[in-house]
Amino acid sequence: MRTPSFIPRFLADGRGVAATEFALIAPALIFLVMGVFELSFRFRAAEEATRYVHQVADLVSRETTLTTAGLEEIRDASVFMMSPLDTTDNLDLDISQVGFDGADAEPIFLWRRVAGTPVAFDIMDAEGMGIENEAVIRVGVRYIYRSILTDLFGGDVMSIERSAYARPRVERLIRLDGVSDDGGDIVNFGTG
Repeated sequence: MRTPSFIPRFLADGRGVAATEFALIAPALIFLVMGVFELSFRFRAAEEATRYVHQVADLVSRETTLTTAGLEEIRDASVFMMSPLDTTDNLDLDISQVGFDGADAEPIFLWRRVAGTPVAFDIMDAEGMGIENEAVIRVGVRYIYRSILTDLFGGDVMSIERSAYARPRVERLIRLDGVSDDGGDIVNFGTG
């Protein structure tokens, strides 16, 4: 039996080899590139949340008196301060003034305002940050990072929590809505 004459020519033809190799390697390369982009976006979201929490602590600590409406303006400014991230429904902000009571300077909440859900905080973390009749400002931020890739492939959202402390710069205690101590109960001040 004779071999058809087109088979040796077909086996010797290498025109489709590169396309076949690319078709085999392309999915892996695409996933690799998408993974690098996703990691860089997650890193950026974490960095923006860290920068934002420190900026808010700095802004609040500069004041001698504040209002709940003023804190809401700071929360609303997150859209610009964390740009290009979308913070509209993805950001919880928890601002409190922790005072120090008695000779042992036991930390106590003087006031606390929360936009969204409270960010977990153990008040004993502030122990040793001040003396009697002084205070520190504690700001907590929770940013919920969602991406197109995690939505597309069913991945988990990433919850980024950061906190920062700042000492009031002018006064030892910052007055909020006219008082420096309202018992420290959580008061919601806006949803953004």
